[in-house]
Amino acid sequence: MQEQEVTSTMGRNALHQDILKRWQKKQKLTLSEDLKDILTLRFDGEVKFNEPLSKHTYIKIGGPADAYLKPRTIEALKFALELAGEHNVPYTILGKGANTLVKDGGVRGFVICLYDALSDYEVLEQTDDHIDLRVSAGMPWKKVMQIARDLGAADFAPLNGIPGSVGGLVAMNAGTPVAEIKDFVRSAQFLTKEGEVLELGRERLKFEYRDLKMPRTQFVLSVVFRLTQIKTPEEVEQEMKPYQEKRVNTQPLEYPNLGSVFKNPQPTHEKEVVATAGQLIEEAGLKNVRVGGARISPKHGNFIINEDNAKAKDVLTLINLAKDKIKNTTGIVLETEIKVIGEDPES
Repeated sequence: MQEQEVTSTMGRNALHQDILKRWQKKQKLTLSEDLKDILTLRFDGEVKFNEPLSKHTYIKIGGPADAYLKPRTIEALKFALELAGEHNVPYTILGKGANTLVKDGGVRGFVICLYDALSDYEVLEQTDDHIDLRVSAGMPWKKVMQIARDLGAADFAPLNGIPGSVGGLVAMNAGTPVAEIKDFVRSAQFLTKEGEVLELGRERLKFEYRDLKMPRTQFVLSVVFRLTQIKTPEEVEQEMKPYQEKRVNTQPLEYPNLGSVFKNPQPTHEKEVVATAGQLIEEAGLKNVRVGGARISPKHGNFIINEDNAKAKDVLTLINLAKDKIKNTTGIVLETEIKVIGEDPES
């Protein structure tokens, strides 16, 4: 009798789980036709539905966005945020996607791309010893490098060749062993989900190694850089070249990739020498390991390349493999530098 009751209870639990799964599937977010019509007719910018994000990430991987939006103006950006709030639709801000891995199931709601959209700039002040340059978040970093060169400012030379947009580089405090973005930021503007613009001076910006601490409901709108290494454009060009050449020689730029996958472990005291993430991965014998269409680059251990129509799951398997092996062999816990967004595909 007791066994029969247990079996009956297990059956009811299984039925409840099945009902819950079916209910959750029905509740999955979909954009209404009315909302799609509003976007198509009233949004000032590019609108695409069910857009593969593999077209918009540096590693060429990613499932579809329910709605992919590229605003032409700040007003269009605010309109998209207001619309998302009114219709209870989640939104994700995307730059060039240089350090972003989108899962194979894609991203629900709005994906709002600022890269090369909001990309104006203004020289606020120029003297013999400094230049203050305001740049919008969507400006490609390559273009910022060109502007600085033409103005005769060599400050950004160590950051030459970093892919992405201004907003993305500031949000992750991108850099090299020589310099980081934070070294040049004088202030930054942020946009909140309510459409409010906040401007914070450098002293109020909480930069950390490869990160800028800010609320998840805010994102970078523009940045003011102060440049002080004033030279001729020709001198700046010469300073920039070695950094680009080093990237070409040491990084697998011939393949779609994520940039540096892991943050370099930081020393716990001043005299401690810590191996880089790339060195740890190489010493663990993981360079050139392949899963599906993704491979840990034989050229640089901290890069994962899309060698042959890789999926996000291939990349995540390699990331977890590296983290597990490094932890088991050295005790060091590698922290990812990349951002992973989206969801897994339905089974």
